[in-house]
Amino acid sequence: MTGPLLVTGGTGLLGSAIRKLRPDAIFLSRTDGDLRDRSVAQRLLKDIRPGQILHLAGVVGGVKANAANNSRFFEENALINTAVLSAAHSLGIHKLVSLLSSCAFPLYPDRATTEDDLQAALPYDGNAGYGYAKRMLDLHTRLVAKEEGWNWTTLTPVTLYGPQDSFDPERGHVVGSLINRCWAAKTSGTPFVVWGSGRAVRQFVFVDDVAKIAVEAVQRNLDATTTIIAPDAGITIQTLAETIAAAMDYTGPLVFDRTQPEGVLVKRLRSLSFSERFPDSRFTSLKSGLDVTVRWFLDHSLSGNGLSNGSLPLCHQS
Repeated sequence: MTGPLLVTGGTGLLGSAIRKLRPDAIFLSRTDGDLRDRSVAQRLLKDIRPGQILHLAGVVGGVKANAANNSRFFEENALINTAVLSAAHSLGIHKLVSLLSSCAFPLYPDRATTEDDLQAALPYDGNAGYGYAKRMLDLHTRLVAKEEGWNWTTLTPVTLYGPQDSFDPERGHVVGSLINRCWAAKTSGTPFVVWGSGRAVRQFVFVDDVAKIAVEAVQRNLDATTTIIAPDAGITIQTLAETIAAAMDYTGPLVFDRTQPEGVLVKRLRSLSFSERFPDSRFTSLKSGLDVTVRWFLDHSLSGNGLSNGSLPLCHQS
């Protein structure tokens, strides 16, 4: 099928990065319609008649939001994914790339998780709702690809960060939340508070890097097996906080609040297929990516353009 590239979740973190690479694409956001409603998804896709789809839309949040909204995150993400993929299936759209999450994977204390483990064991309980909705997305993708012989596949980046992130200090993902808290600490002369012990290990990938991979993926004929996108083996949250502090020129104390959630202690993924599927991909260093993200945050905070302390929404279909 010929037609434009359609990007759901077009105003979110990854959608905004893809817009810079593919300004010719059509970008859907919640203002265009509620993708939880199958009739709305069907109408939008029928009107647009895309040739390819990058499906990024979802209801998302950080560690506290996931734990507090497990059932809601499952219900709403399952509705969105089923509506979009069902509409794409009925309209005969042969190329579709959807975004999974590391939350869908089981974790092992003695080794990194790989693509082969996706459906092998239970995901972490603290984000089981979001994780299981993403597992359903993986299964739906595989079933259609097998039945129809179409090039439907998924990508699984580790934690994304970059400009256009949610910087909500309570409900955003860890990088955006820490940047906001560090800025608040610097401007108020108070300690920089980091949730948990600081010992938790996480992996991060700069959003522009994933945008390039996603645009390449939708142009390729990949099989339905997901591809993990993980630049390295990860760092501790303490190291992340210290790197953010350096980027922010914050020289005050760091305080680790062990009364706040930090999730599973070690979350580590490794791809078995990334280097073969995307041999020319290069990753932005964490320091460089954080420098860019902090500058964007400061520019928008100081200008008052779209940012305010703690006012961003709990979740967003973008």
